[in-house]
Amino acid sequence: MFRRYVPLLLLLCLPGCISYEQDTRLEENGSGSMDIHYWISEDMLTWFKGGNLSFNEDSVRTQYSATGIDVESVRSEARESDSTRHVYVTLSFDDITALPSAPGFRDLDIKWQREGDTFRFVQVLPAASSSGEEMLDDFTFTYRFDFPGDVRESNADSTDGSHAVWVFTLSDLAEARTLEAVIVAGSGGNIWWVLGIMALVIVVAFVLMRVRKK
Repeated sequence: MFRRYVPLLLLLCLPGCISYEQDTRLEENGSGSMDIHYWISEDMLTWFKGGNLSFNEDSVRTQYSATGIDVESVRSEARESDSTRHVYVTLSFDDITALPSAPGFRDLDIKWQREGDTFRFVQVLPAASSSGEEMLDDFTFTYRFDFPGDVRESNADSTDGSHAVWVFTLSDLAEARTLEAVIVAGSGGNIWWVLGIMALVIVVAFVLMRVRKK
């Protein structure tokens, strides 16, 4: 799971009062699915009314809806244990580079392109906070991606096979950040495997023909 990227819609409302998580599953053709979860203190909900951030299910659904994007579920719930309000969104998309057609992704800037036997993923997060104060470190923005192949190179905080995770505090976002990864193309690997087998068959056939002639 990245621009006034998805959370910037939230960040611009009030620095230091929102946490955000995004889990994205991506296919080679750019299609995929996404789970979004963000939450805020109940005390701040009144302040947010009329702002860019919505905790109303109908408004959230509209925020992420567009041609090529299917909002499969939206849920808003209050937790009495810590007096927070949470929003959960699950959606699928035909092309990750076309997500900006939805209001909630309107400033998103993302690239997904093939380069030989790899794919290159780039996503830029422009500065979202005007402060680098440590007091903002309690509010995190986590982006988890499951790519369609192993991660060969990345500036992610952690990687494991095809999984990459970027984590930022709000103070980190006082300046622009870039998410980058180079992904091994599974289809490319299969093509080379097939070509290798074909080459081996040709060699074996040639050797057998030579033996028969002798």
